[in-house]
Amino acid sequence: MAPRIRVAVVLLILALAAGRAGAAGPVLKITVLTSGVVLLDGERTMVPLLEPELVALKARGGEVWYFREGEQPYPGSSGLTVFALLIKHRVPTSLSELPDFSDLLERDRLARLGGH
Repeated sequence: MAPRIRVAVVLLILALAAGRAGAAGPVLKITVLTSGVVLLDGERTMVPLLEPELVALKARGGEVWYFREGEQPYPGSSGLTVFALLIKHRVPTSLSELPDFSDLLERDRLARLGGH
C-alpha cells in the first residue's frame, strides 16, 4: 500500500474516533485476521453482513472496537472493506493493539473513574 494511502486510512479512522473518551453505548468488536476472515464479537461473519450491524450500532450511539491481526502495513481486501464501511457510516471507532481488546477495556475503566 502506498504510504500516502496508508496515512490517509489511519487519519480517517482516528478522525472517526476523535472525541471519544470511552464507550458510552453498545460496542461491536471487529477483528480482521491475516487470512482475511472477519470476526464480529468473536464470531466469523461475512463483510456484507457488517453494514446493517453498523447502521443499527450508529443509531444506538455505539462504537466499534477494531483489531487487525498481523504486522503487515496493508490490511488486505477485507480490512479495506471494513474501513470503507466504518468511514461510510461514520461510526466512532477505537483501534485496539491487543486481540482481546483489553487495552480498550482498561481505557474505558479509567474513563469511568475520572481518568485516574
